[in-house]
Amino acid sequence: MHGLSRLLLLAALAAAPGCSGFRAPMISVNHVSVTDATEEALALSFVMDLKNPNRAAVPLHEFVYTLAIDGKEVYAGRRTGGVTLSAEGNRQVLLPAVVPYSKVGWTALTLPTDVSYSLTGQLHFNAPNRLAQILFDTGVRRAKVSFQQRGRLQLQ
Repeated sequence: MHGLSRLLLLAALAAAPGCSGFRAPMISVNHVSVTDATEEALALSFVMDLKNPNRAAVPLHEFVYTLAIDGKEVYAGRRTGGVTLSAEGNRQVLLPAVVPYSKVGWTALTLPTDVSYSLTGQLHFNAPNRLAQILFDTGVRRAKVSFQQRGRLQLQ
């Protein structure tokens, strides 16, 4: 075993008891709404509820997500987390999405009344311990939690 590998393994083992009780943040979609409409597209906003079940604050790094409408992928986005979930705290975050009519075969005059949607993604965050932070910063390991929501969206 190389020196650096051995050092990382020992550091991981030393840190394990202190982080064994850590749980990933919980994330769910509270609701989705149409926030704007133009001749070419709809703008949507997903309100995400986040909960930190830990006794330590958790810095959020990035949301990576995709949106499908009626089974067709219409949007892929990234949004900087830019906030820290306080210890045992709750927070709401907005995820924007744009639905170009050309991707779903609509025009501004032919919008359906409602559609099915599927939002899937991951939230990347920093686990609250030194080793996890080093692994995150170097890109070796990024802590993440997945989310998914399916539902119907009223357009008119």
